[in-house]
Amino acid sequence: MNTIVDLSGLDRLIERVETISKLDATPLMLTWMNIIEEDNRKGVMAGTDKDGNYMFGVTYRPKTAKPLKIGSKAADRLRNHAHGRARVGAFSGFGPAAAGLNNNLTSSEYRMLGGPPLAPRGVFSRVITNLRTDYGQDGDRNWFARGFWFEVVSKKGVPFLNAHFEGKNGLPKRDLRGVRPEGLAKARRAMVAWMSDLIRYAATGQMNRPAA
Repeated sequence: MNTIVDLSGLDRLIERVETISKLDATPLMLTWMNIIEEDNRKGVMAGTDKDGNYMFGVTYRPKTAKPLKIGSKAADRLRNHAHGRARVGAFSGFGPAAAGLNNNLTSSEYRMLGGPPLAPRGVFSRVITNLRTDYGQDGDRNWFARGFWFEVVSKKGVPFLNAHFEGKNGLPKRDLRGVRPEGLAKARRAMVAWMSDLIRYAATGQMNRPAA
């Protein structure tokens, strides 16, 4: 008795598996970048560090019973960008700017503001507006998404956030270099959903990619 075996379905499955072996994790990385940005913004505004712990409070500001309200017209000139409605602050360059050299405030201006630690200007502070994200590959299979702070410098153009992150120069340690537990949980859920889609694609040829 002759037996005919149709391997066309297996061939399609092998093709899908080979496609999965050449992973393009870009959709997942875009999702992770959004998570990094959201986690940083929410964490900073809540006054928490990378581990989700509350940071040391500030004692030198506000030196007034009624600190300037972030977003008010009175505080508008202290924002770190020229356009008050801009979502992301722009580096003002190494010269005079609306809020001082390199987007820095004077001591008297700092004392007027009641924002969280490292964020006197609230959501308009550089630890939020100057966070940048990107993604890439380290080798053929290792993908990464990361966040970093761009052009957060003193009036003389010297980066200073690491001194706060590491507790140097007599400063209390307030380390923002990481994703908080809640953000990590979101990142894991996004990864599980993405991997489930890969498995579904291998089985059915259909795939729903996570939203960026």
